[in-house]
Amino acid sequence: MRVLLIDDEQFYFKLIRKTLKEAEYELEYAQSGSEGLAKIPAFNPDLLIVDLKLPEMDVFQVLERLRRDAKFSHLPVIVITAQHELSEKLKAFELGADDYLVKPFQPEELVARMGILARRGKALQLAQQQETKTKAPGALITVHSLSGGLGCSSIIVNLGLAFYKLWSKPTLLVDGVLTAGQVALMLDARPTATWENLVGVEIDSIDEAVVDEMMCSHKSGVRYIASPRYPIAADTFSHDALKLFVDGLRDSNDFTLVDTSHDFSDMTIHMLSMSSTILLMMAPEMASLRTTMSALEIYDRLSIPLEKVKIVLNNNSSSPAIKQVQLEKVLKRNFDFVLPYEAGEVNRALNFGQPFILSNPDLSICLNLEKMAYALTDDSFKAIPPVAPSATWKRVTSGK
Repeated sequence: MRVLLIDDEQFYFKLIRKTLKEAEYELEYAQSGSEGLAKIPAFNPDLLIVDLKLPEMDVFQVLERLRRDAKFSHLPVIVITAQHELSEKLKAFELGADDYLVKPFQPEELVARMGILARRGKALQLAQQQETKTKAPGALITVHSLSGGLGCSSIIVNLGLAFYKLWSKPTLLVDGVLTAGQVALMLDARPTATWENLVGVEIDSIDEAVVDEMMCSHKSGVRYIASPRYPIAADTFSHDALKLFVDGLRDSNDFTLVDTSHDFSDMTIHMLSMSSTILLMMAPEMASLRTTMSALEIYDRLSIPLEKVKIVLNNNSSSPAIKQVQLEKVLKRNFDFVLPYEAGEVNRALNFGQPFILSNPDLSICLNLEKMAYALTDDSFKAIPPVAPSATWKRVTSGK
C-alpha cells in the first residue's frame, strides 16, 4: 500500500515511518497541501493522511480538490486533529474525510485504521468505475464553415490539444470529412483504423468494443478518428447508426471535437445536430461573410438552436479586407472568439505535421485557443481547480 502523509511537522513522519515500513507500506511525505496535491498523480497513493492545520492550503481545500476529481475522489483520507477542534473535524467529514486521529496517537492504531479504509476505498473505486458507464455525456464540439481555406482542421487539432493540456481529461479528435480529411496528417499520425472500419457494421453490432477499436492514440495523449484512405459516400452511415456510434464516443471522452466538410452533406448535418456547441468559422472577407450568413440561415431551417452556435473570426491576413466592427454590424451579433493572425510558425507546423500549440506554445494564437477551450468547458469543471493543475490551466486562469 502506498501512503502519502501531508503534515508540516516532520515529527509525525518520523513517528510512523518505521511502523509503516514494517507493515510493508510505502510512505511518501509532503509538508504542505499544495506539495501534497502535486505529488498525488505521480505517486498514486492508496491512502492520504492529512494534518488539519496546514500552511498555504488547508485540509478543506485539499479535500475539495480531491473529491472534485473523479480519478482521486475515491481516495481514503485520514485527518490528524487536536482534541479541541470538533467543529473543524465535522467540516472535514462534510467535505469527504473518512476518519480522524487525535494527536498524539500510536502508530499501531493508525495502521489498523488504514487497512480498513484502504479496502473501502478500493470498493468505492470499483463502484465509481461502474457509474462512469452511465455518466452524463461529454461535450461534443463541431467546427464548421461553408468556405475552405479558413484553417478549420488546424483549429480542431490545436483546440483539442488545448482541452487536453488544460484538463488532462480524455479528448478525442474526429475527422468527419469522408473525402480528404487532414486531421491525421496534421498530427503526423499513422492511424490503425479509419471510418472505413465502420462501413458495413450492423447497427446492432455497434458496441463499446467497436467504438474503442475506432479510436487511435496519439503520442500527445489525445485520441483521434481518421478520415478514410479513400473517399466514401457522405450518406454511408444512417443517422441512427451514427448517433449510436457518437454516443459511444461521448461516453468514452470528456471532450470530443469534430471536423466537418464545407457543406451540408448527410454526415455534416448529423454531426451538427448532435453537437453541444458549433464553432462557425469565418475570415474577415466578403466571400466568408456571405457563406457565414448562409450557414446561419440554414442552421435555422434545420432547427439547429442558434444559441449553441459560436462564431469564430480567424484573422487569416495581417491586413483584413473588412474590419471586425463592420462584420459584427452586418451579422448583428458580436464574435464569440477572435483568433489573431499568425503566419510563419503556423504554416511550418502544418507542413511538418506538428501542431503549433505543441511546437510553439508561446504564440498568441495558442493562448487564445487555450482561453477558448476554457470558455467552452462546462462550469462543473471550472468550479473547483484540478488536483494537479497543469501549466496551461495556471496560465489561463491567472489571466482571468
